[in-house]
Amino acid sequence: MTDHSIPAGDRPGLSRRGFLGGVGASAAALTVGGVLGDAQPASAAYYMKWGAVVSPGDASNNIDFSRKVDILRRMRPQTARISMFWGDPYNRRFSDSQLDALRGTGLTEMIIQSSEDPDPNLARHQLSLLLPYIDAHPNTLFVWELGNEPDWHQPTNPWLARWNRLATIRDNKPSQDRGNLLWAINMPAGRWAGDGTGFTGSSGGYFDSFVRDTGDGLGGMLSGPYQPDVVTVHCYSSTYLTRGADGGGERNPYKMIDYVRGWNNRISMKVTEAGIDGAKSDRGYRYVSFGSSVANETAGQIDSVCFYGIPPAERQYGIGEGEADQIGTHP
Repeated sequence: MTDHSIPAGDRPGLSRRGFLGGVGASAAALTVGGVLGDAQPASAAYYMKWGAVVSPGDASNNIDFSRKVDILRRMRPQTARISMFWGDPYNRRFSDSQLDALRGTGLTEMIIQSSEDPDPNLARHQLSLLLPYIDAHPNTLFVWELGNEPDWHQPTNPWLARWNRLATIRDNKPSQDRGNLLWAINMPAGRWAGDGTGFTGSSGGYFDSFVRDTGDGLGGMLSGPYQPDVVTVHCYSSTYLTRGADGGGERNPYKMIDYVRGWNNRISMKVTEAGIDGAKSDRGYRYVSFGSSVANETAGQIDSVCFYGIPPAERQYGIGEGEADQIGTHP
């Protein structure tokens, strides 16, 4: 990947290539079998950053911010996904001091989520509110994640969702890029109604339309001139976050991972939402198993995982202190 970082003499901080490390080299060694999901040998251990989704929110199951910080700290985190514009696309939902408190739990990476489906102008406004903080912390990696689950917010128009994201990179990255900032695009959730109509007949149809080059000059999502530095995916299950769980097929928790890797097995990937619905006494340990396995199965192509989430997540997903302690047993 091209290193667009600003020279140290002009601006302090680490380069993008330094932040990405050897991910590209690791992924380049993948075989076709690896793309299809063959597990790597147990001896092949790849570095994983662990964390959670942190939301502001006004939901009835919200908790004090200090408790959010404590729950995150118990996980021994290196990363977190910050829902910065949840519920208000024009204003930040976390202050600098709150971001400092979250970074103080051990974070070396902060994934900052845009609003759900911004166009280039709105995305530019949102990132402009964060650039002073990003500039003030040159040794923290920030990931600017564009959009969230486009098949939920643009269920019948993957082409518009694609245009909004790639045009944002085309229009905004030249002036807003930083050496410690990666640009990411969130992939579809893989929602599937099963009735055979429109894009609900197969999640693969929506994904294909979302990532494919349409000839408008923006190129392909995963191979064109405005390809993001990182793609992010979501993984959910009712039992275990393992390939083929819940009967496989459209309910396979690895579905979106495999879709991306089928198109590009070298692009850096991060799981920015992973969850098992319903309380389970060992759910935190199941999360640890997933994070460890997916790093090896993708030969390091996935290097971060954020579990959903610290309240106010929906109650069936909310992570409390005991579960955070379980996640904190990760390698």
